[in-house]
Amino acid sequence: MEKPPHRILVRALIALGAVLTAVAIFAVWTERQVLNTEEWVETSSELLENEEVQSALNAYLVEELFANIDVQAELEQRLPPPAQPLAGPLAGALRQFAGEVAGRALAAPRVQSAWAEANRAAHETLINLVEGDGRLADADGAVILDLQEIVAELAARVGISADIAAKLPEEAAQLEIIRTDQIEAAQTVGAAIRGLAVLLTVLALGSLALAVYLAGGRRRNAVLWAGMGLIAAGIAVYALRNVAGDALVDALVKLETSRPAAEASWTISTSLLTSIATTVIVFGALFVLAAWLASQRPSAMMARGALAPTLRRHPAFAYGIVCSAALIYFALAPTHGLRALLTIAILLALALVGVAALRRQAAEEFPDAQPGAGMRAIRAWREDRRSGRAAPAGPASEDSRLGQLERLGRLREQGLLSAEELAAEKARILAPD
Repeated sequence: MEKPPHRILVRALIALGAVLTAVAIFAVWTERQVLNTEEWVETSSELLENEEVQSALNAYLVEELFANIDVQAELEQRLPPPAQPLAGPLAGALRQFAGEVAGRALAAPRVQSAWAEANRAAHETLINLVEGDGRLADADGAVILDLQEIVAELAARVGISADIAAKLPEEAAQLEIIRTDQIEAAQTVGAAIRGLAVLLTVLALGSLALAVYLAGGRRRNAVLWAGMGLIAAGIAVYALRNVAGDALVDALVKLETSRPAAEASWTISTSLLTSIATTVIVFGALFVLAAWLASQRPSAMMARGALAPTLRRHPAFAYGIVCSAALIYFALAPTHGLRALLTIAILLALALVGVAALRRQAAEEFPDAQPGAGMRAIRAWREDRRSGRAAPAGPASEDSRLGQLERLGRLREQGLLSAEELAAEKARILAPD
């Protein structure tokens, strides 16, 4: 048998497309997570809802409050002279009480709203910087996450008066995200991320599409392996996420008590990554399903025979199901926007072309198929299996041979046998005893 042209090139393109898909998943996730303000705010809100993260932030806020306000001195000023020696124990008790109050405060809508707004302000400043606007949060040029409002809210809940909470220095409870000397690098990385997310996606899809095109008469196999490549890419992203998460936590966490919060932060911040990888795996599975449905396997032929009446009589119904599935996916997709819409549009177009090709194939193979043919085919297959097992040993009569040939004809019409299988079974039945 002559080997198909471009066989090695097709395999190389599919392998390249799978690798590029895995890298593109990381690039798209980085772009969405780092450069999209709404995604950043949503993720930060999910972080605050996590108990391990709340515990770590709780400890930080209490430390900031008591590190920047001399609570003991303030109590000494307000207590009568005889009670001033109690200022130290009272300050310690107040600190412990603040830890308990902070845990409840972080779950309060007011504090969660302040957290979200602080993250939004910091991220919008970061985006302005990355896009070359250059407007920064403070005179020193550092982009900061300002949590002073949350610390002041904590002070009020603990019972520290507003005039004392107002003494918090400007630099208190401010987390530095990026410094002036990192601006140029941030702009370069930001531009690269945006470019790579688009370029890698186009190259990955282009490699797979070119492989299918060059496969010629073996396009079904190319579609099958393209789907397997997409599935492998998604699984590889899952594995790399776990490996990278373990390495990152090990590198950043110095205290074992901080590990749960770090692990929870990584899991939440990469939830979008896993969603994108899952979507790629689902698309890969659909490619594999399409390749199987177009194959000459008995199970696939039976499926085409069962679908043939609907595809012939109600094509709008078939196309409507595909369009409805695309709309449902877009509504449930992890990200929206023009790029997601274009991706869905391309995949929808491919799916509609596939349905049209399936209609033609089913019409050629089963021009007279009637509703219910699939169930009749299954019953005939079972009957054939039972009769084959129960057939008595010894020479077969002419009547039994004729019955077997008629049954083979029905199985062929119903899509359970290919032409090659039919010929082989005929030869076996008609062979001299």
